[in-house]
Amino acid sequence: MANLEDVQDLIQEILDNPKLKYVADRLRQEYHDEPILQTASQMQRLLPRPLVEAKRLMRNPAEYHYNYRQLFYQQAKLLEDFTDDFSEQASFSSCYPCYRDMNDRQLRTYFTWRTKVRQGVVESTSPSYAELYCYELLHQIGVPDPETGFRMLQQFRQDYTAVSPECRFPYFSIWLHDYIIYYGLDQALLPELSEDYAAEARFDKSFQTVQEAETHTDAELFQAISDLSGYGLQRSKFYREQTELIEQAVPYCFRQMCDYFRNRKKSDYLEYLFGKKGLLPYHMFNYATFFETDPERNCDYVLSPYHIYRCRSGKWTCEAYFDAEKGKKRLGCFVKTIDQKLRQLVQYPHSIKETELPKYLQQVLDKTLAAFLDEQKKNAVPKVEFDLSRLAGIRQAAEVTRNKLLVDTEEEPELQAAPKPAPELPVPETTPAEPAAPETPAADTRLSETERAFLHCLLEHQPYADLLRQGGVMLSVLVDHINETLFDDFGDTVILFDGDQPELIEDYVEELRALLG
Repeated sequence: MANLEDVQDLIQEILDNPKLKYVADRLRQEYHDEPILQTASQMQRLLPRPLVEAKRLMRNPAEYHYNYRQLFYQQAKLLEDFTDDFSEQASFSSCYPCYRDMNDRQLRTYFTWRTKVRQGVVESTSPSYAELYCYELLHQIGVPDPETGFRMLQQFRQDYTAVSPECRFPYFSIWLHDYIIYYGLDQALLPELSEDYAAEARFDKSFQTVQEAETHTDAELFQAISDLSGYGLQRSKFYREQTELIEQAVPYCFRQMCDYFRNRKKSDYLEYLFGKKGLLPYHMFNYATFFETDPERNCDYVLSPYHIYRCRSGKWTCEAYFDAEKGKKRLGCFVKTIDQKLRQLVQYPHSIKETELPKYLQQVLDKTLAAFLDEQKKNAVPKVEFDLSRLAGIRQAAEVTRNKLLVDTEEEPELQAAPKPAPELPVPETTPAEPAAPETPAADTRLSETERAFLHCLLEHQPYADLLRQGGVMLSVLVDHINETLFDDFGDTVILFDGDQPELIEDYVEELRALLG
C-alpha cells in the first residue's frame, strides 16, 4: 500500500504536468485550503450559495449534455435575481463571455457591477462584463417584457459609452435589429437603429412602389425611382428648370420599359435590374451568445412583400433581393440616360456624356422619349369650345357697350405746357485713365488642397485613388462637398456621380480651370 508521501508526490506530479495545466488551474480555482475559523474579511470572500449552485451545473453529470449556449441560459435564469456587494475588483476578458469562463472573484465582481446597473448606476468595467450583460437582456433576463428590454438595451449603450467612450459595441445595431424581429416588435423602430437600417427601410418602401407602378401616381413613382437609383438628378440645374417635364418623363419611360420587357422579352424589368429574390439562412443575434429556447418555433416577420424573415423549427432564413447595389447602379444608369437624351431633345445648353446603357435599351428610350414629347406637344395645344347658349347674352352686352361709345360731342383734353429744358451744366475736363492690367484669377480658397487636387485629376483624366487614400476621405463625401461649395458659382452640379465614376459636366470644364487658377 502506498504511503501518504507517495500520494502527495503523485498529486504534485499531476499538477506540474504541462499537458494537464488546464486541469491543474481548475483544481487550484475550485479547491483550496480554508481555515475552520475565519475573519470577517475571509467570510466576505466566500462564494454565495446561488453562485455555488450555478457552478454546480457545470459539474453535474446529468447536465453534461448542455452546450455552452444552453448552459449560459440555464445559469442566467438561476442567477436572474441574484445581487452581490463584493468589495474587490477583478478584470475579465473573453470572446463570447459566459459565466463558466469566470473564476469566483470575477463572478462576484460582475454581479456586484450588475446590481449597480439595475439601480441606475452604470460604471466603467471590463468590456466583457458589459457584453455579458447585453447577452442577458437578449434572453430577457431581468426584463419584464420585450418592449422594455429593447429600451433597456438602448439606454445601456447610451449610459455605458458615456463612461467608457472607447467601447464601441460594434455589433450592437445588429443585436437590436434582430431583437425587433425575434420578439415581433414594431418595424417602425428599425430606422432608429442606424443609417444602414434606415436606408434598408427606404429601399423596401420604394421597391414596393416601383413593383406596383400602375397603382401609383407619377409623383410617387418618380420619388421611388429617385430613391432607388441614387443618381443625383434632383440636384442639377436642368431639373430645376424643367422639373415638371422630367418628373413626367421618368415615370413614363419606366412604365414603357416594363411593358417592353413584359411583351418583347417575356421577363420582368425589375428582375433585370435587381436580380431574383433569394432565400438565405439567417443567424439570429450574430456575434453574441444566444440560446433558442423554443426549438419548434414557427413565425414570419414581414418587412415588405419583398423582404421577409421566416423561422421554421427554430431555424431562421431571410428572403430578399440580395443584389440591391447592382440594381441601384443599373437603375441609376437608366435615369442618367433619360437626363442625357432629354437635354439633347430640348436643346438644353449643358450636355452630359452618353451612358453605358445597352444599345438596344437606348433605342427603346429614343422611341419612348420621342413619343412622350409628341404627347406633351399635343396636350399643350389649347382646346377651343363654343357655348352657343351664351350668344344672346354676348350680343346684348355688345349693344350696351356700343351705345356708351356713341356720343354727340367729344371733349378735347387740355394741352399741358411742355416742360422747360434743364440748363446745361459745364462738363469738367478729364484725363484719360490708363487701362488696368489684367488680373490673374486667384485659386479658390473655399476648396481644400485635396478637393483642388481631385478636380485637377478629373480635368487631366488622371487616377485619384492614392489621393483619396492619403486624404482619408470617401469619394461620395468629397464630390458632394465640391458640388455644394461651387453651387453658387455655377447654379448647377459640376460633377455627376452615380456611385460608380465621377464625371465633370463638359460645359463647365474651362470655367473650372479658371476657378482653380
